[in-house]
Amino acid sequence: MKLSAFVGSLLLVAGCATPLPQTPPAGISAQLASPEIRAGDSWRYSAHDGYTKLPQGTFEYRVSSVQGETVTVLVQHDGRDSTEIYTRDWNWRERPMTNLQNFRYEPAYAALPFPLESGKTWQAYVRATDPATGRTNRVRIDGKVLGWERVKVPAGEYDALKVRRLVYAGNADVFRTEERIIEVDWYAPKLGKIVRHESSSHHLDMRASCDDAPDCGVIKGGWNVVELVNVPR
Repeated sequence: MKLSAFVGSLLLVAGCATPLPQTPPAGISAQLASPEIRAGDSWRYSAHDGYTKLPQGTFEYRVSSVQGETVTVLVQHDGRDSTEIYTRDWNWRERPMTNLQNFRYEPAYAALPFPLESGKTWQAYVRATDPATGRTNRVRIDGKVLGWERVKVPAGEYDALKVRRLVYAGNADVFRTEERIIEVDWYAPKLGKIVRHESSSHHLDMRASCDDAPDCGVIKGGWNVVELVNVPR
């Protein structure tokens, strides 16, 4: 009950309680096909902590190659370089999970299962393997397209389809529950990109000894907010 109450509070913080318009703005199709991705595409996000509002630097993305269904993206975060791998519709093949380490996903992590439209729901199970240790977790993803929202970010103001994922990371052990993750994307069809992303996570420390406080033993991960800074080119 304690963990369920905490999840509910996070959903409210994420702004998922108010119903959104289900009909797209004029000139936008009700069903969105996957975007065209080209080698050399680049864009940049600014990041900040959702709790403290403190800046967390910038993330610069550049598509280094598109081969068949595989998209390889170079990511630079304040001077640190990494590589992420996606499918042609931006579902994840290899990249970090929210507030956790890097994983390889099989099948692909269902982040944006195109075609997208208001009200669409999905549930997916994937195997997430840590390349460093070889350990594999069974991850469950419950996704829903919440509707349309006008969102303002440093790059401009856009009509966006709001997508929410509730994720169960499958990494429980003797002393802790699995990580529970909330991810929210605002996908702007005009750009074919996510213009805003929020994610947060938490788990329960089973060793906690305390009273019936609603958040007793709950260990919160970061509340990450990223916003598009420049129009992709």
